[in-house]
Amino acid sequence: MVRRLLSALLLLAVAALAPAGAKNVILMIADGSGFNSFDAARMYSQAKPVYDGPEWIRLACSTHPLNLSSKPTNSGKQTRSIVYDPAKAWSLTEGYAWLKSGATDSAAAATALATGVKTYNNSIGMSDFGKPLTNLHQLAKASGRSTGVVTTVPWSHATPAGMVAHNLSRNNYAEIANEMVFRSGVDVILGAGHPWYDAKAERKKVPTADFVGGLETFRLLAGQKTPFRYLESLEEFEKLANGTLDLMGKTRVLGTARVGETLQQGRPGKGDVKTRPPFADPLNQGVPNLATMARGALQVLARNPKGFFLMIEGGAVDWANHANQMGRMIEEQLDFNDAVATVVRWIERNGGWSKNLLIVTADHETGLLWGPNSATKPFDPLVDNGPGKMPGMAFNYTSHTRSLVPLFARGAGAVQLLEFAKRTDPVRGPYVDNTDVFRLIVHAAEL
Repeated sequence: MVRRLLSALLLLAVAALAPAGAKNVILMIADGSGFNSFDAARMYSQAKPVYDGPEWIRLACSTHPLNLSSKPTNSGKQTRSIVYDPAKAWSLTEGYAWLKSGATDSAAAATALATGVKTYNNSIGMSDFGKPLTNLHQLAKASGRSTGVVTTVPWSHATPAGMVAHNLSRNNYAEIANEMVFRSGVDVILGAGHPWYDAKAERKKVPTADFVGGLETFRLLAGQKTPFRYLESLEEFEKLANGTLDLMGKTRVLGTARVGETLQQGRPGKGDVKTRPPFADPLNQGVPNLATMARGALQVLARNPKGFFLMIEGGAVDWANHANQMGRMIEEQLDFNDAVATVVRWIERNGGWSKNLLIVTADHETGLLWGPNSATKPFDPLVDNGPGKMPGMAFNYTSHTRSLVPLFARGAGAVQLLEFAKRTDPVRGPYVDNTDVFRLIVHAAEL
């Protein structure tokens, strides 16, 4: 313990003497994934995730919103009773009930990560006074950098929207999508939510187009009549990733995979999907995975000599946990891990860790996932049953919780996180708040 403390103090001293100098910042969010979702995927694969190494800063992170309102309260005051409290969170008699109440939604969490400001649930980049907040995308653009968002769910959904848009309600998908396309200035948008395809990646008879801004906006996108080079086929996504896609003279890219709300999680299965093991049901064909989309975004953004800010979301971990689908959750977490490994390889080939900052975290925990006996034995640990075997685990909820989430960081300026970790949890150790992620990026990239 003493040795680790001395090492941390030395790292902080070094950080204080030298500027961070992060040219590129990549924020990766496994939506709805708590410590046990990360651990379940590791147990199933028996593969050490790339972010599980001594070079990485590893902390926990609190996620509570400003308040539980679904609209501005015009107070700007933190509801104290919903702030993370370790003693209440780990109470054997009341912990579950406390964790289930007062949780953030993805919109407020994304806003906190992107702006450093706590706000009401439902907010997309708006303060509790209903005013637009300045986000990392805007700061990065002001510095001359390029920006992008990538997700496995609709690209106008809460997390990508919270990074680049402003709206009083996350549910105004068409408004948000149109802002992202026509007014945000973001350079890369990649995700799901195709109006003409369903959860099985099969053509529908009737389109649903809110996620892409409505049918008129979709016609403009598909007709290459917006500032973006639009793409949607798997071949196009793969060419984008390989740097061989004809961008038709454009510098900005928007891709909507030919699938409904999620790339893979929503596909049907044989019998009850909740009990299906990972990969037991055939994957959707004709859609990219998160790693392919990440590579595509990096191909485009890296062309800017001043650098970029990129958010990459494994959005459907949350959808699987809401539905208590253990197998699908592991699939989505492993897909996210593959994307992280892809980004790490890119960093090591493009300036290394002295010029790049990578942050891996979650916006909140979903499902109150614990061990197989956790319904009667609070905080029962997961059971590792070996490679390719479903870990012993059980969900205890179908929505978000106030549990701490994992936070990993490596690269230029990452050590600054240690200075922010002024609180300690008896189980998870030192922790920061999600607003500290914004503070770290601003410091590291000198925004």
